Amino acid sequence: MPVERAAFVLALLARRFYNARVDISGQARVSALMLAALALGGLAAWGFLNYKRDPALTAEQRGHVLAEQLGCHGCHGPRGTGGVPNPGSRDGEVPSWDGGSAMMFVQNEDEIREWIMDGRPWRLVLQDSLAARHRGDANTRLRDSFPGPEEASFHARPVPPARLPLEMPAYKHVVSEAQLEDLVAYFKAVADYGEMPDDARAGYRAARAMGCFGCHGPGGLIGAGNARAFKGYIPPWRGADFADLVKNDDELRSWILDGGIPRINENRLARYFLKRQAVRMPAYRGVMTDSTLIDITRYIRWLSSENARAE
Repeated sequence: MPVERAAFVLALLARRFYNARVDISGQARVSALMLAALALGGLAAWGFLNYKRDPALTAEQRGHVLAEQLGCHGCHGPRGTGGVPNPGSRDGEVPSWDGGSAMMFVQNEDEIREWIMDGRPWRLVLQDSLAARHRGDANTRLRDSFPGPEEASFHARPVPPARLPLEMPAYKHVVSEAQLEDLVAYFKAVADYGEMPDDARAGYRAARAMGCFGCHGPGGLIGAGNARAFKGYIPPWRGADFADLVKNDDELRSWILDGGIPRINENRLARYFLKRQAVRMPAYRGVMTDSTLIDITRYIRWLSSENARAE
């Protein structure tokens, strides 16, 4: 990180000159102009450093932040992994997004968008309408079988579909099209929704078994907070921040096996943040088998290739 290193050095120089006692009348006189230039340079370097520390969020991460703001996790549970009780519903609770439950409510990606924007996909709206009509026809037949007017009046009343205490809201007038796509990307990450090659699927299962998704998020696509880290979080396995940390397969293997890479460890500024962050990358050398390493590497590289095609 040569740019970050230069910024760090400039900031240190500015601080040293600022703290130095300068004899205005002696030979060590430093002009006010030079001090001002150094101070401005230090401020600019510090500003640039803070700019570089801003996370480059992926669509899945933006969707996660938005879902939290919209209250999605209030019903579907943290990260959509466990719904709250909903008496009268089929399973007795608001469905979670993971564990395969999404497949029972979503037939394709368009229906994910319909759930978000309309509160229910048109397929199920039509199904409800047909069911209500069927109930109405049954009531009519039942009414005709009773001779008494009171019984006929009672059974002729339409039976409305049961309303649940918690129903999916419609966000059509709340989120933009771009925000909708971020929410869809986030849902797909949590739900493990979509096709995946067999070798990538093997890597997905291996990463889940090794506990990687605990820090890097569902599917390795969300990340997690990390106090005192350079960007304040554990990055997901694709996006600009991941590309800065992993330049090739050798670095990826080094991160997994040794918990770091020489390029980062040899950089003074990077090493400073790496040592002070609360959560550090564990080293799996001697713990992870060669086949597991290969599988996880293939999965991560597949994620990166999918990201490249999406961009």
